[in-house]
Amino acid sequence: MHAHGNGGPPTGLTDTASLGYHAQKVVLAELVIDPPAEGSSLVYLRDRLPLPPHAIEPALGVLEVVGLAARRGELARASAPARYFEYLWPVML
Repeated sequence: MHAHGNGGPPTGLTDTASLGYHAQKVVLAELVIDPPAEGSSLVYLRDRLPLPPHAIEPALGVLEVVGLAARRGELARASAPARYFEYLWPVML
């Protein structure tokens, strides 16, 4: 299986020491771990997450671009692929 590489990591990734990287991880975790059925409002995410409020929407935007999140108006939710990954490999065991 290791001989069949996936091409390596994509280029242009966020620096792992940056607020943006941390915010993406925190927002994604919030969206995939026991989310409300209707999705999470941006107000809820800003109030609940241990992040500066200005970091939420850019993180959500990146997650949308790569297909891990979807946003409809003020509601955000994990995409079907993100939820299925969480089902196969639970993030918070």
